[in-house]
Amino acid sequence: MIGQEKTVTLRDIVKHFKLEILVDGDFEQNIMANDIHRAGYEFTGFFMDKEELQRSIHVMGHKESEYLSRLSEEKRDAILDQYFSHKFPALVLSSKVKDVETILERARIYNKVVLRTKHRTTEFIRDLNDYLRNMLGRETIINDVILLDVYGMGVILKGERDIKMGATIELIERGHKFISDTNILVKETDRGLIGYNTRVLTHPEKDFFLLMGEDQEDINLTLNFGIISNEMSKKIELIVELEPWQDKKFYDRLGLDEVYEEILDYPIKKITLPARKGRNLAVVIETAAIDSRLKLLGVNSAKYFMEESQRIIMEKRARKKRGEDMDEKKLSMEEFVRVNNGLEILYGKDYLKENYITSTSITRPAMALSGYFNLEEETYENKGLQLITNIELEYLEQLPPNKRKENLEKFFSYNFPSIILCGDLKLPEDFKALVKENKKIVLRSSEKTPSRVIASLNSYLEQQFAETLTVHGVFLEMYGLGVLLTGRSGIGKSETALELIHRGHRLVADDLVKFRKSTDGEVIGTASKLPFFMEIRGLGIIDIKTLYGMSSVVLSKNVEAIIEIKEQETDDYLTRVNYSTGTDKILDKEVYKAELYMSSGRNAAAMVEIVVMNLMAKKLGHNPEDSYQKLKGVFKK
Repeated sequence: MIGQEKTVTLRDIVKHFKLEILVDGDFEQNIMANDIHRAGYEFTGFFMDKEELQRSIHVMGHKESEYLSRLSEEKRDAILDQYFSHKFPALVLSSKVKDVETILERARIYNKVVLRTKHRTTEFIRDLNDYLRNMLGRETIINDVILLDVYGMGVILKGERDIKMGATIELIERGHKFISDTNILVKETDRGLIGYNTRVLTHPEKDFFLLMGEDQEDINLTLNFGIISNEMSKKIELIVELEPWQDKKFYDRLGLDEVYEEILDYPIKKITLPARKGRNLAVVIETAAIDSRLKLLGVNSAKYFMEESQRIIMEKRARKKRGEDMDEKKLSMEEFVRVNNGLEILYGKDYLKENYITSTSITRPAMALSGYFNLEEETYENKGLQLITNIELEYLEQLPPNKRKENLEKFFSYNFPSIILCGDLKLPEDFKALVKENKKIVLRSSEKTPSRVIASLNSYLEQQFAETLTVHGVFLEMYGLGVLLTGRSGIGKSETALELIHRGHRLVADDLVKFRKSTDGEVIGTASKLPFFMEIRGLGIIDIKTLYGMSSVVLSKNVEAIIEIKEQETDDYLTRVNYSTGTDKILDKEVYKAELYMSSGRNAAAMVEIVVMNLMAKKLGHNPEDSYQKLKGVFKK
């Protein structure tokens, strides 16, 4: 794309900044470049860059004039004569320049234009620089693209016109703004590249925006969607290439390798999004815009996801190297504390990541503190949590100092993950010293009754160490129900889930969903490793929690429905039922299942909502199929 050369005359600058003319001259001089020179070193007699001196507008401030005033008249005149002999367009004096007449006298000799600004030197140079950048910046015309404002981001849509049109109308309906769809004027400014609607610029008498439709027939967006749907210009920050889905083509699934396309030598981030049946491109484009804004703010979800994934891999390798059983179920103390909000960390915060729970047992170490370890060895070596109450501490107080020290040292030699205190207990000094010496973790429970602490934490641990099953799919909370979306790779599970999140539903897990059976027989689904991340082809890894807020996610949910998304292979979808129902099993629990057939013209998210609402009706005792059969009978009569 080739930029066009532009010029500004000296008269334009005088008029724009309302400069006072001190020495008249040629005001029709063309200013070809954004070059401003602060006069200074020349007055010492050092004329280094003659080319810069000749092409730039010169600005003189108070300091430079003060320096000149201290020179002898003969030396000052000689320097000013040499200075004004250079062919620069004009000299602008700041409001605080002294001894102006001496400068003007020498300038008249060389027919040099001298102007005065009411502003200080630095302020004028800044404003003049912005003005020249905007007026002289290169510009170009871009065709066959659509420019939109999506969540404050200037987004260019490229690709097949039908795909662009569909996405654009959907985005405008969702409240985003249209700038232009053809002959977009792109100008280089101090704020970057700005895109303008040329039809509005060239026909200001028309107060509406047009989108070119099929057969070149324009759609009046102002009339159809209101003036709020339009915007005159927007800074270009993202390019989205839209294309038909290609099964054999690789689409970015991580979002780490960023691609750029240059416009007027400015690199603009570019992503390629494939269009396919049931995929709502408008939602994906919205997400791309939000994700790009976050990256500009320094929040890179894809990078964080990869770093955390690498950390998990390295932890597994370290465990394997230590000879640990890789199939052993374990729960990090970091995760345990994060989920159980009623626990306060008193000591050992730095050791949470490296300590694990591998047992559901929660033990009160009365026997151990008494010195009787023989029958209790397994309890302390199997990483069971140790619960300390006022009874254990009172018992320790009654022991002789030597016996107390011996028993405590033996107790702390075992590899249990943590000590939990009941209520507002205060640890003795020798106990605290051994905690720090042995790098133990001490937590405080807000609950004071030991039996309640054990019951609450044990229930959580039983769920964590229960039998599990990992399934490929996306797990959501919809209308209060846990819904698992399944289907072959590439069918559009994540994109459908993304639109459902836009509609107010909540994400539990994407890609790998871990199910476990609770003590009451319910099957609970959570993220397998890193929660709240989603993978969108063409866009990469995104963080739903950061993009859409905490209300868009939930940690776990009971599974109550499975919806398998399949591709419709026939064209008779208008006259046939597009989903079939039945049941499936997850960890021996029977779960409602529907097979949903997708085709072009169908909105996958809307159909999933219908299936779930149909299930809700059945749970409430209303069967839509029975009602339909009754209605058919009535009409036959």
